[in-house]
Amino acid sequence: RISWESIINDDLDAFTSIPARLGRGGRRTVARFVTALYVDASGPHASLYSVGNANIIASNPVFSITSLGTAIGMLHGRTDTDGEPILIEEVTLVYPPLLHVAVQNVLNQISVDMTVVGGASGQTVRVNNWIIQRLKAVEDPYIPIVASSANGSTSWFVFADPSVGRPALEIGFLRGYEEPVLYQKLANTARVGSGVDQMAGDFSTMAQEYKGLIAFGGTRLDPKSTVASNGSGS
Repeated sequence: RISWESIINDDLDAFTSIPARLGRGGRRTVARFVTALYVDASGPHASLYSVGNANIIASNPVFSITSLGTAIGMLHGRTDTDGEPILIEEVTLVYPPLLHVAVQNVLNQISVDMTVVGGASGQTVRVNNWIIQRLKAVEDPYIPIVASSANGSTSWFVFADPSVGRPALEIGFLRGYEEPVLYQKLANTARVGSGVDQMAGDFSTMAQEYKGLIAFGGTRLDPKSTVASNGSGS
């Protein structure tokens, strides 16, 4: 609701941005809701990531190319309830803003020096950075906001591509409300002898009202399709 006086004195056109601000608010509402499906106040959501689900990376390592390789290996080693392999083609890395530099260093690393298994002490082999070939990285700015108590700046997550038919999370929208729908309350004020004056707003208050509507919901589905670390190293 915006008062009539504010609209009349809006010489900087500050209120012309209301529709854009409502639309941005709708997108932020959905983004925060999605984050809260896999993040809680202490990092990876306890309802999705647990010892029983076997999807917490051992020792909660900090993000690095080595720990990322461990996470991807965990996903590729999963089997379904019938003991059949879950075929994973691509994965998505989700991380908070403070890990941006570390993630970009991994994504743009040309080669990697790996310790040779069974080799002499200190022996390494240099390989191309193959780990990025089927990897998509997504920065989620709401991770530190939702994880407000601990690990908000260090938690990171790897999700299998939902095309495998086993999505870890699912979001649904009511048909026609996939994007924020914006409304303005019709004015009910008219000058004597004239028609309705939209700028006059409500007859009693002279205020104008706007609202945005987006209708959605979501749930956690398959913990086998994701692994996570709170990045604490313990």
